[in-house]
Amino acid sequence: MGMKKLLLSFIPKSVSGQMITILAVSFSILLAVFITDELFDNNNELIEWAESRRTLGRLKAMKPILDNLPSEQRQSLFELASSCLSGHAVTKEPFVTGGHTDETHRLQLRIADLLKTDESKVLVGHATIKKEDFEFGRCRKPETELPSEGIVISVQLNNDEWFHKEVHRHWHSWYVLEWVLRTSALFFFIGAAAIFLIRRLIRPLDQLTAAAQTFGRGLHVSKLEEKGPSDIRRAIAAFNAMQQQVTDEVKKRTDTLAAISHDVRTPLTALRIKAELIDDTEARQDLITSIDRMEKITVSALEFLKGESRGEPLREIDLSALLESECNDFEEMGHSAKFFGASGILHYCRPEALARAVRNLIENAIKYGGSADVRVEKNNEYNEENIVIKVSDHGPGIPLDKLALAVEPFERLSKARENNKGGFGLGLSVAKAIAEGHDGQLILEANQPSGLIATIQLPTKT
Repeated sequence: MGMKKLLLSFIPKSVSGQMITILAVSFSILLAVFITDELFDNNNELIEWAESRRTLGRLKAMKPILDNLPSEQRQSLFELASSCLSGHAVTKEPFVTGGHTDETHRLQLRIADLLKTDESKVLVGHATIKKEDFEFGRCRKPETELPSEGIVISVQLNNDEWFHKEVHRHWHSWYVLEWVLRTSALFFFIGAAAIFLIRRLIRPLDQLTAAAQTFGRGLHVSKLEEKGPSDIRRAIAAFNAMQQQVTDEVKKRTDTLAAISHDVRTPLTALRIKAELIDDTEARQDLITSIDRMEKITVSALEFLKGESRGEPLREIDLSALLESECNDFEEMGHSAKFFGASGILHYCRPEALARAVRNLIENAIKYGGSADVRVEKNNEYNEENIVIKVSDHGPGIPLDKLALAVEPFERLSKARENNKGGFGLGLSVAKAIAEGHDGQLILEANQPSGLIATIQLPTKT
């Protein structure tokens, strides 16, 4: 399991990164297979080396020189033209070869055409290359590699002597190196073009991801240009339509509730006036209490929708100062709300919305626990990249099996947290909506020995 995690840690998380990794690994394996095949394909490598431009070019250049060069000067020419990987010789008789194939016959015809000479004056065949049969340059390689199977090309000179050039296997030869470099360059070029095309292909998806994150943070519609492959264009078109539908639906719901709240306020005011005229004190008070509750319900519902809304612009604030200010406001009203958090914590957020969320948590703590302790921390135990705001109390708390239900709208869980306290089950729901509007979350957990800790966890990067 540990090895699996270690291997997964090297795999890029993005689609483009994984595609590029797959491409790079595939090309590396393919290149390794090609190089292995080239190095160990003994049947074809010799004839390919013998047919190479370097071999034929050297042969074409040396033949006319040898035709006109005195025999006593040939040694100097061989010293210049030979190397530890390329041997030459001149003898009175053709070199005895061990076998001929279709490939050697084809090469024989090609060399005869290249040198403008008769086919009978060119011989190509397989042979065992021995160090004593050829003149090599000064190096140790032939001593370790020879004797070796190879190909000997023999060309008859004007004086009827035979000029021989040998080709034998040598794993570190210029041919293998040239082939590897040429093939690697081709793979690199193709890979670079593929990476460019992959990034071009993925770019609309990256833009779609960024637009979705922006829309999620603020419900700001930003129509994307429909480009890229057909399936990505369809996804972008669906996203553009979804943005508009979501914002239209939220606006319709908010406007509807605002209109209802406005329209209800007039008859409620009229009812309140009529209630004040009732002589029966108990009935008058009950009626006024019911009217107040109706007004609070509409106000709470609007507050809940405002909590879900992300229309307020983001800006950087001193979060510590904001929370301390909220606590001071409650202190001035005669409640116990203490701030214990670190000072000078800056955060990019929607200040009014976040203040509303914290205010709801403080109100709940005071309402059900008598006091509230507020803390703000950075780089805490939840995640190094998070800021947490904790509001704790020492009241009756919430049963563990009801914590998830507590954040649902209009949910009131017990007699201790119900009507006589004046709540409607929206305080935690509003705080949860605001936290999620900042790409964070609201976490509820039991306090010790009693009470509740409500934590707003916010990412430091939004």
